[in-house]
Amino acid sequence: MKIQQLSGGLASQVFQYIFMRCGEMADTSHKWYLDDSAYFAGNVHNGYELEKVFGVKPRLLSQSFEPDIWKEYVELKKQGISIPEIFLQCGEDIVMYAETDDYTMTNPFSGEIFRMTPVGPFYPDILNINADNVYYHGNWVDENWFDLHKDIFIEELKFPELESAQAKKYMDEIENTYAVAMHIRRGDYLDLGINLEANFYREAVERLNVYRKDYEIFVFSDDLYWCNQHSGELGLQFAPKVTYVSGNFGKDSYVDLQLMTRCKGLIMSNSAFSYLSGLLNRGLDFCAGPDKTDLKEQE
Repeated sequence: MKIQQLSGGLASQVFQYIFMRCGEMADTSHKWYLDDSAYFAGNVHNGYELEKVFGVKPRLLSQSFEPDIWKEYVELKKQGISIPEIFLQCGEDIVMYAETDDYTMTNPFSGEIFRMTPVGPFYPDILNINADNVYYHGNWVDENWFDLHKDIFIEELKFPELESAQAKKYMDEIENTYAVAMHIRRGDYLDLGINLEANFYREAVERLNVYRKDYEIFVFSDDLYWCNQHSGELGLQFAPKVTYVSGNFGKDSYVDLQLMTRCKGLIMSNSAFSYLSGLLNRGLDFCAGPDKTDLKEQE
């Protein structure tokens, strides 16, 4: 079998799902699974969301064991013994392919470990590692995995119909104006010291004004109060109209992503959430991100 870790919030889950699906289509000689043990062992963001949001039903590792055996595995994971390490200690021939060094914290493993090649997170050959059992530790946030089977993923990753009146109102306005999503990630990014400075957003808005004048910025953030209080630093005073998108918390957090995918422009944060919104947006006209030197028209 081949197993891809499943962890983090919705965007991380989607990229891990995309990688696993690429594996299923590239290597049909193995069964592929998503290791969902993290959602049994502790509270992770809003929990497992792939099925709830997109209706996809991947093969989950938890469903391949008897309940009492899986319960034992989860208890071991709570003690810091990872699923691949459990398999190894049970005598299974298993190796790990790790994208990053953080496997030592979340998936410690004493067996043979393959590491990321110098070419970066997109290296399709890793899907065909010649071993009976392989555990893949990584998020694989790279559009090239998505592009391998873009038509399939666009079909599979469809949002449900909006339910709340407020969300429908936001969607109606987004679809009837030149809407530009500005996504600002704070929260844990502040603790990690990887949040983008306000000046990045200000410069993006200034460049946007050079391109066109008739637009509306929709601000999406996990800290809307801070965004409102620092609107001048973010350059929002230069925009013709600004709307702070609120009301999408907890189990409804995905609605922010859904709304962002319908905007015509995107000013990104350095998060998987922003990156995914750009990939799933089929009408994106402009995008400014931390890895882009200018606001530019998308091909």
